[in-house]
Amino acid sequence: MSPVAHSGLGLLGWRLFDRKKTVGTLFVYILIANAADVDFLLHAIFKGHALFLHQYYTHNLLFVLVLALAGMFLLADGRSRAGLVLTGVSHLAADVIVVDTLPPVGIRLFYPLSGNFFNLPWFPYLQRGPWKVMASTRNLGILALELGIFVLPVLLVLPKPLWKRFASPAFWKV
Repeated sequence: MSPVAHSGLGLLGWRLFDRKKTVGTLFVYILIANAADVDFLLHAIFKGHALFLHQYYTHNLLFVLVLALAGMFLLADGRSRAGLVLTGVSHLAADVIVVDTLPPVGIRLFYPLSGNFFNLPWFPYLQRGPWKVMASTRNLGILALELGIFVLPVLLVLPKPLWKRFASPAFWKV
């Protein structure tokens, strides 16, 4: 899935679990929700080094738990911290259900204990490649689908609409 869906899951985790509801804690939840995709950045920096294949080393429970534990010191209470862990794991759950066409197919959920790949493909994938491919009508449609499923319901359906939180001075305290 794209950062749109993962950020929506981070927003959901923040809305459900965080007690402070500040811009700082929102940033932590969205960062953890997207953190497993750091391999995209590392792959680009290190010019395609095999160590940074997408979903190979960063898409597993150990990696996500270590990152969530590192972010926990920024949160005040147990409920918020547990929510951060669940938010990190949500990245893996979302990526398991995406149709994966690039090898290696799936994620190694239990790496380093197991090298088995898991994939339950049913959600459409974003095509990767040159900008022309990435900005295709097909990809824009998938991004709209992700926005409609993972972001808009969190913004509109949960109690106290988010824009009311943005208007609160307490939200902007870090």
